[in-house]
Amino acid sequence: MGYDAPFAILRFNVAPMCIFRIIGLLVLLVMPLGCGDSGTGQEQAPSIAEIEGTGGESAPQAPQGVVPIELSEEDKAKARRAPAGMVFIKGGCFTMGNDRAQADEKYEHEVCLDDFYLDQYEVTQARWTKVMGFNPSKVIADSHPVEQVNYYDIQQFIEKSGGACRLPTEAEWEYAARGRADTRYYWGNIMDGAYAWFEDNSNKTTHPGGQKKPNQNGLYDMMGNVWEWTEDWYSPYFAGNKETHPKGPEAGENKVIRGGAFDSSAGALRITNRTWLNPKNRVFSKVATYGGSVDELFNYIGFRCAQSAAAPPAERTPAVTTDKEKPAQG
Repeated sequence: MGYDAPFAILRFNVAPMCIFRIIGLLVLLVMPLGCGDSGTGQEQAPSIAEIEGTGGESAPQAPQGVVPIELSEEDKAKARRAPAGMVFIKGGCFTMGNDRAQADEKYEHEVCLDDFYLDQYEVTQARWTKVMGFNPSKVIADSHPVEQVNYYDIQQFIEKSGGACRLPTEAEWEYAARGRADTRYYWGNIMDGAYAWFEDNSNKTTHPGGQKKPNQNGLYDMMGNVWEWTEDWYSPYFAGNKETHPKGPEAGENKVIRGGAFDSSAGALRITNRTWLNPKNRVFSKVATYGGSVDELFNYIGFRCAQSAAAPPAERTPAVTTDKEKPAQG
């Protein structure tokens, strides 16, 4: 029959349904050859939870964590002189910004800072009320951070604090938040709810300071809970700049706020995330995912105080506030 003989048998002696069965058997025999065992060393595609910044609290996480910064004996003495409620931040140089995130976080550049002190916790409502005589917060609780305060409200608080408070510069804020880490968050590259209040674990409210784990400098809630005002006017970063004690431009339209809040996504809590706001505003718009119309308003902007370490630190001296001195609310 020649070379056509086998095919002739198939064409004339095998029913059509049998042909499909034969093909099915052949497929089952061939498939294992293309499916390598996971233990053969072939690279496996990562799950969504393993991709940087996408993991939730229950997701598998790479080894990560925080190791407190070791201080010299000289610096330990400075730390012991820290004003009440503040932590000593050893100065140094670091890479500020992020070339792999949003455009306003570019460009990475070197920044050098002197020693300074920073509040261990965000300013609480009890502390604010003691100085200012009123509480503007939306979530009322003495131990929670004060929120819905604008930049000028804070300047009045600073004035009444008798030199015991100033806002940190944006560079000081990022340096203190990093704790010398070079990862997405100060604890690693994957979100970990043990370190921050954010949209997945906050139950849609602020929380008392100190309930989450601190960073390498011993600071709490540098990520999440409430956004934090800084002293700098917003401006873009410039490539190749090396700066010492940068304080931002002398004037501008918006001030920089940092850190994210309890209603922020995991991505918004990355160390380098920058947001800006007119200093008169106590709220700002939250845009719906993928752009578009405003979804809701952020009401949760607070702050923490800083002091320079070069001069002897000032102690807090709360002042009595009359009703006439209270700033307008709204």
